[in-house]
Amino acid sequence: MKIAIEILYILMLLFLFYEDYKKRLISLWAVSLCLLLGGFLHFFKVYLNAFLISVLINTGFVVVLFSILLLYTKLKMKKKIFQVFGIGDLLFFLVFATSLPTVSFIVMFVFSLFFSMLIFLILKNRIHQNTVPLAGLQSLFFALILSVNLFCKEVQLYSL
Repeated sequence: MKIAIEILYILMLLFLFYEDYKKRLISLWAVSLCLLLGGFLHFFKVYLNAFLISVLINTGFVVVLFSILLLYTKLKMKKKIFQVFGIGDLLFFLVFATSLPTVSFIVMFVFSLFFSMLIFLILKNRIHQNTVPLAGLQSLFFALILSVNLFCKEVQLYSL
C-alpha cells in the first residue's frame, strides 16, 4: 500500500513539474494532494512526536525564509512579493515541509534550489521567459530523489 502511495506521490510531483513548466502555474488540487500524500508518507515512516516536531520546525523554517524574502523584495527591490515569487512556490515549500524530517528537509530544500538554478541556467535560452518554474523544478528534483529512495535502500530520507 505504501509503495502505491509513494508511486502516486512521485507521479503527482511529475505532474506539478509539467504543469509549472508549461503554464507557469500549478493547480491547488494538485498541491493539496501532494501535501496529503507527502504528509501521509512522512507520518507513517516516523513516530507521531517526530512527525509533529519536524512539520513544526520545517514550517517555521519556511515562514522565516518567506519573511526574509518579503522584506528583501519590499525594501531592496521595491516590489510586491508575488511580483517576484509565485504563490505556487510558497505552497510547494509547504508540501516539502510536511513531507520530510527536518534534516532531510533542509538538505533536500537547499539542493533542490541549486538543482532549480542549474536547470534554469542550462535551459534559459529554450524557456524564453524570465520566470523560473521553481515549484516545478523542485518537484522534479524531489520526484527523482524519491524514485531513488524507492528503488535503492541506501538513501534513507526518513531516518532521524
